[in-house]
Amino acid sequence: MPNISVQLRRGTDTEHSSFAGAEGEVTVDTTNDTLHVHTGGGAGTGVRLAKHSELPAGGGGTVVSIASGTGLTGGPITTSGTLSLASIANLRALGNVSGSNAAPTEVEIKDEDAMTSNSATALATQQSIKAYVDAQVVSKWDSGWIDQDDQGTPVSVGNGATMILDHDLGDAALGAVFSVYAAEDASGTNRQQQLHEIVNISNSQNPRGITITDITNTTITAQLAPNGYTINSSGLFANVDWGTGTGDYSHIRVVLVG
Repeated sequence: MPNISVQLRRGTDTEHSSFAGAEGEVTVDTTNDTLHVHTGGGAGTGVRLAKHSELPAGGGGTVVSIASGTGLTGGPITTSGTLSLASIANLRALGNVSGSNAAPTEVEIKDEDAMTSNSATALATQQSIKAYVDAQVVSKWDSGWIDQDDQGTPVSVGNGATMILDHDLGDAALGAVFSVYAAEDASGTNRQQQLHEIVNISNSQNPRGITITDITNTTITAQLAPNGYTINSSGLFANVDWGTGTGDYSHIRVVLVG
């Protein structure tokens, strides 16, 4: 080697803690056998450089945190600071389904419309979840506002009238729940919700309003009881008069709710 020697100012780690080096000055830390780069910010400022033996083996390390929105790119953490991930198989995600703390592994993502595998460890695609839910829920059905002219055999909408509504729900209708409404016309004027078996306040044996008396896989039979009571939008009892005159209730509507 050439016979040239360069000697920097030096001191122990303790001495560096009270030493104010000039900005950009490099000194030797004799305690840690490394260099200290000063910033000119006063005593104890600057950065001590790590020795090779203090670096993680192979240049790797532990990710402590990831700033929001920064994401992960590239293989293992390298001296350049890049974090990379090896490619993973199709329909897999990184996670832990061991039941306790563990290193992340590939977790399967299943695309099963019927959820047949019933896995306690696999994820499901959005499409398969929607398909499964759609298959479990009966399609919404709404009769619309029905009056006497909508009947196969016209019937006067009045006390005790029976109205038969056709539907296309099949056997699913047999276990379904329906809400029934009444209104003065086909636009739903002064709509009132008819509760089943609302009774005459003065005669508890005389049902009022509308009662669904029969449901088959193609029809719903709604029975109009004598003029009586319903529940209005304010939750109060209101009188309902069946008929086609001014202010009378001439239309009913049945809606599937569950």
